Amino acid sequence: MQFVVSGKNLHLSPALKDYAEKKLSSIKKYFDHIIEVDVTLSVDEVRDASLSKICEVTVWANGIVLRAKKASEDLYASIDMVADKIERQIKKYKEKLKDKPRRQNSRADRQASHKVISFKEEVAPPEVENEPAPPREPRIVRSGTFAMKPMFADEAAEQLDLLRQGFYVFSNAETNQINVIYKRSDGNFGLIEPEF
Repeated sequence: MQFVVSGKNLHLSPALKDYAEKKLSSIKKYFDHIIEVDVTLSVDEVRDASLSKICEVTVWANGIVLRAKKASEDLYASIDMVADKIERQIKKYKEKLKDKPRRQNSRADRQASHKVISFKEEVAPPEVENEPAPPREPRIVRSGTFAMKPMFADEAAEQLDLLRQGFYVFSNAETNQINVIYKRSDGNFGLIEPEF
């Protein structure tokens, strides 16, 4: 299990980094297929000072992604709360797996990669009169791979609910193709399948 701990708007001390790694490494006892744990610690200026210290965690595991975010007046307390929340999510996910009959599938697990694209933060040169600013170029700021086990559309919909995101890319166990499931504005799910 690999840890990536980063700080935003704060100096990330070794003690804080070690505390986050130690606290979140305990989730390994509940789920042993964890590939990477991304932790972002930040300080934001908000009206309520008791919510200014934020800890965000993304857990990349074999076939699932879990996310949690908590804020408090102390970063150590935020880390504790996020660790508890991630632990609850893992237990809930494992309970769902126990309750569901296992679907047999002879296809081997696949590998997939995920990339996060953002715009470069560059200091703009002094503007020259009547000259347009150069366009911002997107760049890849994070890249990685994770195992992509084939799953059925209803399992992908459950994963999408866990993530609380707009879409989820998965390997469809019925068609052996990469599909995208997304949440529609009416509360239902949409499924995008490739056409060849």
